[in-house]
Parts: sequence; structure tokens; C-alpha cells
Amino acid sequence: MLLLAIYMYGQKTVSIYELGDSIVNCETNFENLINNWTTNNVTNADEYKLFRYAYLETITDSTRYIYYRNYFSGDKRLSSSTSGGSGERNGKRYHIFYIKPAKASGEFFDTNNMTEKQKEIMSDEFRQKIKDISTRDFNIDKMNLKHYSYEYHKADTVWRKSDRKEITSISYSNNVQNIASPDSISANYIDINVLGKKKFEQLDVPETRSLILEGLIIGRTLFQLGFNRQVHLGDKVYEVRFEYLGKPYTNYVICSSQTKKVVLDYFFKNINVEEPKYLIRMGKGI
Repeated sequence: MLLLAIYMYGQKTVSIYELGDSIVNCETNFENLINNWTTNNVTNADEYKLFRYAYLETITDSTRYIYYRNYFSGDKRLSSSTSGGSGERNGKRYHIFYIKPAKASGEFFDTNNMTEKQKEIMSDEFRQKIKDISTRDFNIDKMNLKHYSYEYHKADTVWRKSDRKEITSISYSNNVQNIASPDSISANYIDINVLGKKKFEQLDVPETRSLILEGLIIGRTLFQLGFNRQVHLGDKVYEVRFEYLGKPYTNYVICSSQTKKVVLDYFFKNINVEEPKYLIRMGKGI
């Protein structure tokens, strides 16, 4: 008898680190990553050349902990831009996913596609202020942070006609945002980023600059709070080196000492792949 495994891809997705062998140690994550690096999962996988991963160190004290917390909340961390989609076309499932390396604050320094107003905002002096906030050391343990939680409800009313009668349909959505900052949150930040009552384009140049700097500080604060929730003393740091279109990159990854899973990584961890379901059938051997 011949044992046949027939794979059927469903809607459930998992991290590219976790599809494959069960996670028994940190290295399993990276072996799965390498095995899953195919054009079936990453459409532009052939634009990359992945090298072997390497263990760097274990975070054993507060000095190294704060160092990595600053790294992962600053502008040196490797991030990504992604695009794609999945579904069914002509009776066949398709999955498209593109990923490109990106720096955390790269959009502030690329003026190629900026409008004249954006170029005015992004003066050399102002971009230096952005760099200062993005690169300076933060230590939220010594900050008196202000925490804000916003919950708001939105009701959308849809009118339609049926049998000469107008029918009103109302749908509700609840939104909750938790924000933290060493400073008070401005009205412009709340109106634009939380409530959507005002558009970014409505601000003048000084207001726009102020809001951008405020957003950077809030962003770094939230990234550091996220680091505190996910990373603990004893966790391991790895690096994954690769080339994209011939340019070298290094991605730093933190693996939990408890679960053995990757808990922090802003590049590869952004990739989710469909988890196959499979049926086991018995058949006659040839």
C-alpha cells in the first residue's frame, strides 16, 4: 500500500517562521523560513538571496535590553513595504505577495515623489529634527508617560429602495485606540489620527511639522511599550543576512526563551503564508 498525502490550501495563515516543522527551539524558526522562501509564498522571492542565520547573543542585563529596545524603536531597524492579494480566479486559487526592504523613517528623506508643499515642509533643518528624534536614546522606564485610550462608535446609514419603499440600514463599528506619550496629546493629533475629523492637508506648514514630530515621539513610545510586552531577559538575538537585488541587508530577530518562537522582527515576521490542510488517503502502490 502507498500512503498519499494530498494537500489542500485553505484560508488560515501562519507566520512564515511557523509553517513547517513544529517549533522545538529558536533555530526551527529559521529553518522554516528558509524552506518556505519560495515564489509560491513570496512572489518576488527570486529577487532575494538568503544567507544562513546566526545567533548573536542572549539579552542578560538591562543595558543590552535597553539597547535593543532603542534599536527596534529607532530608524535603524529594518522594516518592509508589502503588496499583494489572494482569492479565486477562474476556479483556481491564487496568492500574490511582494515584499521590499524599507527603513523606518525612509519616507521623510526621499523627496523624489513629493509635492512642492511637502518639499517645503521637509526642509534640511526639519529633517534634522526628524533624525534627532528617530536616533536618540529613549528610556521609557524613566519617563512619566501619559496614557490615553479613545473609544468611539461610528454608525453608517445606507438608504436603498425595495418595492417602492425606502429601507434604512444602520451598521455600527467600534474603535479603540491606546496612545502613550511623554507629552500631552495635541488636539490636531486626536482630530486627524484618532477621530478623523480633520485632514492632514488642512494644516499649515508649522502645524504639519509639529504633528509629524509629535507622531514620531508617540510612535517610538508605543514601539518601546510593545517591546516591553514581547521581549524579556533571557531572550535570544539572531541576525539573518540577505541580499535584495544585489544589495546586502541584515535583519535582527528576537526569539523567546520560553516559547522558542520569534517574538520581534519587522521584516520576515510581516509575511504570513496559507497553512495547508491535508487529507491522508491510502492507495495501491505502482
